[in-house]
Amino acid sequence: MNSEIKEDFLDCILRLEDTHIRQGFEAGHEAGLVSGREDARHLGLKLGFETGELIGFYKGCSSLWNSPTLRLHWSPQLNKHLNDFQALLDKFPLSDPEDESKDDFKDHLRLKFTIICASLGISKKQLVYNGYPNPSSNLDF
Repeated sequence: MNSEIKEDFLDCILRLEDTHIRQGFEAGHEAGLVSGREDARHLGLKLGFETGELIGFYKGCSSLWNSPTLRLHWSPQLNKHLNDFQALLDKFPLSDPEDESKDDFKDHLRLKFTIICASLGISKKQLVYNGYPNPSSNLDF
């Protein structure tokens, strides 16, 4: 009988250990989900702000370049680039935060922006945005 009690006692200890491991895993998993959601939320806010800042800057430049007094002085080729740039801005999926095409749009916008700046003889050093005192990132205009 003594050996049966010893085996039951050992089984109980093993089950207790398994129970604690399972409970620890479940608690850690839940804490990880909460932490992951919070991290994802902060990252989403940061990336959303950066995207809004970039698109806002591009829209401001496009608005200036497309003003009637300046528009008359551009070459037909530059006018085409300006129209393409504005069309990309108009199609940018601002209202759908989960649209995965945003990165492609941003790449095309950066390329068009670079072409337009080169055509106008504008360097990146001449483009300074002073609206936000501590930018969250170094936006590559």
